[in-house]
Amino acid sequence: MPSPIYRVIIEFGYKAKGSVRQYKYSKIDTFVLTDDVELIKVNESLLQKIKRKVNAKKEIDITFKNIYVEGQYGFTNY
Repeated sequence: MPSPIYRVIIEFGYKAKGSVRQYKYSKIDTFVLTDDVELIKVNESLLQKIKRKVNAKKEIDITFKNIYVEGQYGFTNY
């Protein structure tokens, strides 16, 4: 049974793990398989997309400022 695909716009802050510097903020526009905000925050594929966007080679701390679920964009094929 196909599951729905949702488009989300996420504002997040990041810094190096253990750093005392302030967070740098950025946005990412992507698709996820759930509209539950708490599940989006711990989604492993989304965290990998964020690390790839900020070119993080080391571990980073991520804080979510705003998560906007825009709406359903279709269904998966599997």
